[in-house]
Amino acid sequence: MRAPILISLLSMMLYAIPASAAVTMSHPISAQWAFTRAGQHPDQLLESTFADAHHTLDIAVYSLTDYGIVDAIVAAKKRGVDVRIITDREESRQWYEARELRYLEEYHIPIKINTHSGLMHLKVSIVDDRVVTTGSYNYSEDASTRNDEVLVVLRDSAMAKAWETEFNAMWTGPGYTTWIA
Repeated sequence: MRAPILISLLSMMLYAIPASAAVTMSHPISAQWAFTRAGQHPDQLLESTFADAHHTLDIAVYSLTDYGIVDAIVAAKKRGVDVRIITDREESRQWYEARELRYLEEYHIPIKINTHSGLMHLKVSIVDDRVVTTGSYNYSEDASTRNDEVLVVLRDSAMAKAWETEFNAMWTGPGYTTWIA
């Protein structure tokens, strides 16, 4: 009986914490992970997570060049999922990423880039306000085949909603603008 009450209180407190404060969650969270060099195929785990999207798919990723992942994003859009992408300004200027962004743009997927002086170095996806992906894993071929990378999938609605709040702040904030090919 105490555990559900504690979880409810933590969820309510999550939204009362100032944006500058770190957040700690103390209830069990379902997690999966995949390491590239261990042959665990983070790209396949990410693509299957995107395939489970029904309503929203928000992505903030430094590098987006893996064809399979880009195709999984397009497939979500074709299923009627609302997709938004934020990526790094400098990476978006590289021909290999610009090519994939132009392809995504053909499907009317809105894309933003950072205008602030630092990198947009996140590797995060939020699916349907219930799943968060994160880790060192960029959505690139090298990250899928050569690099030491990890993708972590966290299934927790409270966490996903908190991360969605941060994504929305970035999406509407002054440090980001619409990407133009």
